Amino acid sequence: MRMSEDRPEWFGLASFRGAVPAMFAAHRHDDLEVNASPSPLVYLVDGRETMIPAGSLGVFWAARPHRLVTPVDEVSWLTVPLGVALGWSLPGAFVGSLLAGDLVLVSEGAGLALAERAELWAGALARDPGDAERRAAELEVEALMRRIAARRTHVAPGHPGVRGTAGEMAAFISERAADDIRIDDVARAVHLHPQYAMTLFRRALGITIGEYLLQCRVARAQRLLLTTDLPIAEVGFAAGFRSQSQFYARFRDRCGEPPAAYRRRLAGA
Repeated sequence: MRMSEDRPEWFGLASFRGAVPAMFAAHRHDDLEVNASPSPLVYLVDGRETMIPAGSLGVFWAARPHRLVTPVDEVSWLTVPLGVALGWSLPGAFVGSLLAGDLVLVSEGAGLALAERAELWAGALARDPGDAERRAAELEVEALMRRIAARRTHVAPGHPGVRGTAGEMAAFISERAADDIRIDDVARAVHLHPQYAMTLFRRALGITIGEYLLQCRVARAQRLLLTTDLPIAEVGFAAGFRSQSQFYARFRDRCGEPPAAYRRRLAGA
């Protein structure tokens, strides 16, 4: 797993089952994330409160900034790198929905009980590539994703409403990331002094307003690269970057490769 401010962000093909505290900071990683818990899971995704009900599997594209708001005594999660998922040729409507920002929900049931497999997969997926146990787990994960795609319902994140002033600021940033917005604009939107707005935001989401804006812009660029034929230069501008040099540098820092290489690799997955 690699998660830092100046390295590519991903968890890889991995699973986990156990207790999880509330997240200290909003983060992003270029995987599809599957969560399930006997208790409701409350996230801030793009600054909007999003709930995965108890007894449901929830799937979302984790390149969008998100943060688990409340601690849970038991959660099962699975991460699948986007490139791996695309290589499985999952239904286009399912993948397109996730890239568009939907939370996909499906009730746990036959073949969809993540908790039963999470601990077993955690060990198997940590083995070396080519190991027989790892390969069996990979095939089982692929089968799970196909069942989710076949039985899905779609819920657009944010319908339950915005969570507090920091959530309002995060939603404002997410919705206007492509614009030339500044800290003063964010503070004005929630009627706060800029200095207090910055302090409140960092206290609530664990990162600065500028860092959150960058996360949103990189995620938007990733989506445009995968879902449109826009030239690379236009992708950077449409995502909110005001110079090509800044776009290339920030994208490479966060995704581990230049925008064109990212598009070629995943388009051929």
